Amino acid sequence: LQVYDQGTVFSPKILDITDEDLMGTFTQALSNIAAASLTIGYPTVASVPHSIVNGFKKLLAVAAVTEVSFKEAETLKEYLKDPSKFASAAPVAATAPAGDAPKAAQKEEEPEEESDDDMG
Repeated sequence: LQVYDQGTVFSPKILDITDEDLMGTFTQALSNIAAASLTIGYPTVASVPHSIVNGFKKLLAVAAVTEVSFKEAETLKEYLKDPSKFASAAPVAATAPAGDAPKAAQKEEEPEEESDDDMG
């Protein structure tokens, strides 16, 4: 079964497209444009925010290992000096009841799967 409209024949599935489908497709296309632009070094509206954040990360890295300092780098430097100050920001691991301790130990002994780091 096909749908005919103003000289065009198309599948009835086209009629089932929702706004969420269109937004998902648009978002994916925008991500692809940003990724391609970042890869080739060509700035676009989609890639500029990523370029700015990447540049800021580089500035933080320089500030972390040198005496260079600016307002945003102070938090990073405080964290590097004493990570225990920020322990409340880290997620707390749930503690298992005493009866589950052997099970937890067994799970830790299982070998980890190999990493794909050497794949490319």
